[in-house]
Amino acid sequence: MKYFFPLHFDGDNRGCEGIAKGTASIIGASKNDLIGYSRNVELDSRLGISDYISLIPQHPVTVIDKIQKKIEGILNPEFSRTDLYFKYQYRKFLKQITTNDIMISTGGDMMCYGNNMVNVTNNILHERGVRTVLWGCSMGEQNYTPEKHETLRNFSLIYARESLSYNFFKNLGLKNVVCLPDPAFVLEPQVTALPSFFGDNEVIGINISPYILKGNNMCSTFGKELKSLLDFIFNETKLYVLLIPHVLWHGQDDRETASVIENMYRKTNRISILDSTNLNYQQIRFIISKCKFFIGGRTHAVISAYSTCIPTIALGYSIKSKGIAKDLELNEKLIVNATAQNSKLNLLNSFTYLMDDYQNIKDTLFSIMPTYKLSTFLIKDYISKL
Repeated sequence: MKYFFPLHFDGDNRGCEGIAKGTASIIGASKNDLIGYSRNVELDSRLGISDYISLIPQHPVTVIDKIQKKIEGILNPEFSRTDLYFKYQYRKFLKQITTNDIMISTGGDMMCYGNNMVNVTNNILHERGVRTVLWGCSMGEQNYTPEKHETLRNFSLIYARESLSYNFFKNLGLKNVVCLPDPAFVLEPQVTALPSFFGDNEVIGINISPYILKGNNMCSTFGKELKSLLDFIFNETKLYVLLIPHVLWHGQDDRETASVIENMYRKTNRISILDSTNLNYQQIRFIISKCKFFIGGRTHAVISAYSTCIPTIALGYSIKSKGIAKDLELNEKLIVNATAQNSKLNLLNSFTYLMDDYQNIKDTLFSIMPTYKLSTFLIKDYISKL
């Protein structure tokens, strides 16, 4: 039996790397039996993903594919152009998967967006009788579509990574659902060189994505909140600020956001950007683990902080952030909706709470984390029953 990962994408989103490595560690199969569909095999090999899973390069849609897609669209007008695009993008990879295998549909919050390749890949394999698992996922009522409901019923197993999504799935009447932590929680930090300023300073790690800053605009609602926080940090504390890019994809590159922030506060001589380009997920986790505080917009950066018991504010904008924090028994003040136009709880208030309650938060994480992370391996029992 082999496990196929059609939605791995590539490690320039370090969260995709974390999911791939964590999943391989949990399943415990040979890398020859774990096959990922990669958009950038060279990068994924450099990050060490190829040590965990076998990588197959993603095939571009050919001219012949386009012709066949056009004909199929004419013959089947009920198919959307998007569904046909995904069908032809993934069909060569999906053809390898037999009824003896299992498809692992990764991506975490892919079901929090519009109808996409999750629906298409799962429905194709379901029709062929292949077992499929929606892996480490989140989804809420605001993400619901009838098409998603149909494909959710078609999954052999749904592994929700937090209880709010689990309860949502159960309220839909789905029976094939379990709730366990995100697979990336099981990974250990990988020791790497720390930036020199760690020796003389207490450091706050901050990860800000272009999505929550609205295109790198510090004049947005959240940009103003962030500026108030940074002004407070530089004026009222001695903390050193380390900006930590976690997604490096074109159009979603955290390094661009970090550059805007760093340029504003360069004269303080207490701010730097981590060079994430040559660091893998576990090395970034090691650096996060050496920070005193962490504030993060990317879920898998926040997971690195939680997993190493660093008091953290999650800049949540969907059910996943609230659900993970709830399951870790963290106060709701540690979740800030970075996309809200108006918030009863601003970022600076949350940070002062983080400082004031630092030890209690750290103690809570220390008490919960060992058992919480270990429980992730229970997914193997559910897979074996498939």
